Amino acid sequence: MALRLRDPSLIGTAWPMGEYRSAEEAAAGWYIALREDSDDPELKRAFEAWLAQDPEHRQAWEDMNVTARLMAAVPVVQRGEVQRGRRHRRWYVAMGGLAAACLAIMFLVPDVMLRLRADYYAPPGMTRDIRLADGSKVVLAPRTALAVHVTSRERRIELLRGEAYFVVKHDVARPFSVTAGRVTTMDIGTEFDARTDGADTTVAVKEGEVHVSARSGVPFERDLRAGNWAHVGTTQALTGSQSPDMVALWRNGTLIARDSTIGEMVTALQPWTRARIVVAHGSLTEKRVTGSYDLHHPKESLALIVRPYGGEVASFSPWLAIVTGH
Repeated sequence: MALRLRDPSLIGTAWPMGEYRSAEEAAAGWYIALREDSDDPELKRAFEAWLAQDPEHRQAWEDMNVTARLMAAVPVVQRGEVQRGRRHRRWYVAMGGLAAACLAIMFLVPDVMLRLRADYYAPPGMTRDIRLADGSKVVLAPRTALAVHVTSRERRIELLRGEAYFVVKHDVARPFSVTAGRVTTMDIGTEFDARTDGADTTVAVKEGEVHVSARSGVPFERDLRAGNWAHVGTTQALTGSQSPDMVALWRNGTLIARDSTIGEMVTALQPWTRARIVVAHGSLTEKRVTGSYDLHHPKESLALIVRPYGGEVASFSPWLAIVTGH
């Protein structure tokens, strides 16, 4: 969803800053504008209003300031180059700052390239509820990106990465399809969950019926009903059944492990925290756990997962959590 940097209803005149596809892009625009016109009271009021609109805006602004500090720390011009003239030095500084900004954004702002392709995105640690133009509803898990293509003839959704729960409004004239990786799920009116990392895709049905197919890689085609699930990977396709009540428990903040490896649990927890989880004790990743864990407290859940095997979680910054072991 586009974010307008300055809302004309909040200030006297519209600022020609355009529209932004994400809070991160808007934060970068605000940073540049505030540097250029730091004494403009109207600009400051507009910025404060934008900052207060959404917690995601404030987080994006904090990320942008981290990026700016990294930019300032990069030495770009050596003393011996002063004789080339102030104009050249300013150009090198500007270009070096731009390069540092690009690198910092790539590392500190998760999924920046993915967001540019998406119409909707849920940031780390946050779910997002979406109502599509046709009345269907979608719940995005953290770090999930979605592209939407709705016309008078079709409703086509691309799950670019992550996990989403779909509540589809029936429309016999316009089929509803979700493409995730190599897998396409066709639906006419039901509730189902889809998850993909680009290579592997899992679909699980809570209510109704869907048709799942894969035309490339591992060939697969199957109708799934309530409680059925299908997992299509790079080398094989698996199917099974479970209680429909177990589908998409992440919407309630619950993560269930059934003889799962710690590596799998780290992968499941990663979208729910802004910190990068690194397992320094390699053998821990293959240990297995069973239990129920709270996704709303990912670091505490991670500690509970690794503790039976002597693992500990150390947080060195808001951006990094390291799992150590004996």
